[in-house]
Amino acid sequence: MQLLSRRKKIVILGGGCGGVVAATQLGRKLGADHDVILIDRRPDHIFMPAFLFVMIGERQPRDISRNLKILEKRNVRVIQSEILGIDPMRQEVTLEKEKINYDYLITSLGLQTRPDLVPGFAEGSQHPWEMESALRLRESLEAFRGGRVVVGVPLGPYRCPPAPYEAQWMLDGYFRQKGLRERVQIDYFTRDPEPTGEAHDPVVWMNAESQRRGIKLHYEFVVRAIDHEKKVVQGLYNYNLPYDLLVMVPPHRPAQVLIDCGLAESETGIRVDYDTLQTKWDNVYAIGDCADMPASKAGGVAHQEADVLAHNLAVEITGKGRPVDLWLHTI
Repeated sequence: MQLLSRRKKIVILGGGCGGVVAATQLGRKLGADHDVILIDRRPDHIFMPAFLFVMIGERQPRDISRNLKILEKRNVRVIQSEILGIDPMRQEVTLEKEKINYDYLITSLGLQTRPDLVPGFAEGSQHPWEMESALRLRESLEAFRGGRVVVGVPLGPYRCPPAPYEAQWMLDGYFRQKGLRERVQIDYFTRDPEPTGEAHDPVVWMNAESQRRGIKLHYEFVVRAIDHEKKVVQGLYNYNLPYDLLVMVPPHRPAQVLIDCGLAESETGIRVDYDTLQTKWDNVYAIGDCADMPASKAGGVAHQEADVLAHNLAVEITGKGRPVDLWLHTI
């Protein structure tokens, strides 16, 4: 029992959906008896699912941002810093001005956008997958008076798989509201094959909804590069798509610090036990988009993972209650 009662330090990396939920739950469950520390390079939690609403001017940055220091009401210490290194052997995290040791580490660093992985992306495409980019796209939409808008996705993982469909539908509604829809052609491309199955299957329904809105769909289109001067998306087998405005999801990859320390071994993130979310390192866990899980890279998944992990860690640390397995409710 003495081991159970020793003060523990739980360090959480990342202030997104998963990190905030994990910190909140652990702060509530462990109170002031243990140390819960959240580290993020930004001072604010930003609700990323609302970037699409920023894109069309229905939300402002202040509407979807909250200062992480609010978590201090839940017995959580918040540190704003870049994370420079993680040493699972020494159980230590290196920050800009200090090193933090831990008894338990929760990695919730999400995926980072990597537009540099598609030649010509930075010059040719815009996107609402980061706040600043969503604001720039909003300005472009406000000045757009007609032409071909192309929405598309690259190879590899990316945050929120349904969002490209949501983006095309929101653009459809945006141009209808402005009275410009008849002057705008909307195309969508994806690396995925055309969906088949029952009409109520989500991917089949989304395909039908895009068609109902008059959006032209290009399946099995793999992007090679973007020619921003000619305004053409170049695909495999000389299949090209011209555009006047390109709204493409940037490639995503795990944070470089996760690759450097050996936690992330593939582009899909950190391998974890699907029931416990534990990595190959003792007392190191991964949740959210940076975890290599057979589930959507989405905030709802990160939230559920954080709830289960926080409960199980509280059980392990206090010796009270019973652990539970992860059971995701998602598509």
